[in-house]
Amino acid sequence: MKIQDILQKNGIITNLDSTDKAALLTQMGKYLASLYDVKDQDLIVHKILDREAEMSTGIGYGIAIPHARIEGIDRVFMIAGRSVKGIDFNAIDEQPVHLIFMMLSPANASAQYTQLLSSLSRIMSYEEIRSSLVETEDPEKFLEVIARGENKYVE
Repeated sequence: MKIQDILQKNGIITNLDSTDKAALLTQMGKYLASLYDVKDQDLIVHKILDREAEMSTGIGYGIAIPHARIEGIDRVFMIAGRSVKGIDFNAIDEQPVHLIFMMLSPANASAQYTQLLSSLSRIMSYEEIRSSLVETEDPEKFLEVIARGENKYVE
């Protein structure tokens, strides 16, 4: 399973303007639910916020991967966002987050989930990928950068 097969162009928000982490996660969670017609937006937002409260999903280098496992969905869903201002995510490196990849997965799909998290982490470890994503305002180009990175760096 590849990121480029899951992330859709209309699931990329290149102009996130919220600087409050909880508000941003709520906004993105509701958008993800409406985009993919996933029922119970409130549950999704609650699960994302609960997961974030346990431990920040800010993995460093300006990246956060908020995620949750949800009963009753049958596949992985993903959206991405870009914040030019940056958001305090209490990231591991204490730097603001500029790129957010939100994922929902079925409660029992741990292999797919782990594979996608691993691929995303690997791609985002390359400065040229991160820089290109932060610089682009076009969702289509954002997706092209992800696909290029995935095709080059993920086996």
